[in-house]
This record gives sequence, C-alpha cells and structure tokens, in this order.
Amino acid sequence: MKGSLITLLEMIEAARNERMIKCVLKNFANDHGFERFAYLRAIGKDVKTVNNYPASWQSVYIDGHYSIIDPVVTEAGRRETVFSWTADNWPAHGFSAARRFRDEAIDHGIRSGVTIPAVGTFGARLMLTFASSRDSANVAALFTPQDAIQALLAIHYRLGSLPARAAPKHKRHLSPRESICIRWIAEGMWCHEIADLTHINPRTVQHHLDSARKKLEARTLPQLVSIAKDEGLL
Repeated sequence: MKGSLITLLEMIEAARNERMIKCVLKNFANDHGFERFAYLRAIGKDVKTVNNYPASWQSVYIDGHYSIIDPVVTEAGRRETVFSWTADNWPAHGFSAARRFRDEAIDHGIRSGVTIPAVGTFGARLMLTFASSRDSANVAALFTPQDAIQALLAIHYRLGSLPARAAPKHKRHLSPRESICIRWIAEGMWCHEIADLTHINPRTVQHHLDSARKKLEARTLPQLVSIAKDEGLL
C-alpha cells in the first residue's frame, strides 16, 4: 500500500465531520494532480453525494437529469474495479443530449478522471471519482484496484458513522492535518516520527501542532492531547 493512501485512510478516520472529510479528499486529489473529487452513494432514488464540483456544474447536472446519461455512472454500473475515463471518448453525435453533456462537462473543467465503483450494504451503489481538466488520467499513479476499494469503503463507512446532529457553533475545530498529528502524539510519537509516517516535513508537523495548541489554548503537547480528547476532537 502506498504511503499516501495510508495517510488518506488515517485522516479519514480522524475526521470528525463532513467538512473535514471534504478537506481531506480535496487535498488528496490536488496532491495527485486532480482538481475535483466526488463521492456518491445511491440506494434506489435516494442519492447522497459529497464533492467539490463547481456549484454551476452541480446545478446543470441536476436540472439536466444528467445522471441518466452520464457515461461514468453507466460504466461504474458495469464495472467492479477502478477505471479511468476521458470525456473526449464519450459518445457525442450532432446536437444530442450526450453531446451537450460532454461539452458542458469539459466547460466546467471535468475532462478526465479515475472512478472507483463498489456495492455497499442494502444494495447501495458507491462511487468515488477524482476528476481533472487534463485530457487524460493515470489510474496506476493513484491506486491499485485493492487499495481503491479500501479507500472508497473507508470514506463510505466514515461518512455513515458521523453524528447526524451538527456540532455546536461554539465548538472549536481542528484541520485534518492538525488532527492526525495530535493522534500520533497521543500514541507517543515524536515530530520526526510523525513526519516519516505522514510523509510531510518535520517543520510542517511542528507548525500543525503549534496551530492546534493556539486553537485549543494548550501550553504543552500533553495538555493539547488532553483537551482534544475532552472536546471530542480525537
């Protein structure tokens, strides 16, 4: 398993709300050359999605009922493993709805990508897509088939386990990086060890810990861990 995937799984597990999960996925996508991500769970007509697609594209997609003709959704229904796609290869003839869909997707910066399909519990169809404005995407550079499914299921079950009730507005928040660094501190790791495990610079680890201490008004690292646990941030 690639180190970046291990870090992704750890940060997803450490995420305390949907906002943090979106931040984790956005950073992971950007680190691997993608601008956009989209998680989708569909049970019949009940669809849940977590994504960072442009709001204008989401409106066009919903208003145009594009899920019916979306080649990625169609292909995901046939596949059982991760696959890459490019809008340039989508069928698009004349002034058809398929042609309009392809052109609008490209106009919104969605030209190629990698999609992971899976089947969840109770007949749920799951998809995780990373999309780019480039004309091609490399599956091998992102996931092995086994790692892809593991990442999708980790995101799916973490989202399902989040509290339904929104956190109080006064509650303090940590970034995903701050959370994971504190988690490792709580396990007795030193900054250089956390840097090796998370594949970031030791100074960056220290920066995240310093930022977290300011947010939680902690003087020491043990106090930081204690406050984070008390406030349900770990």
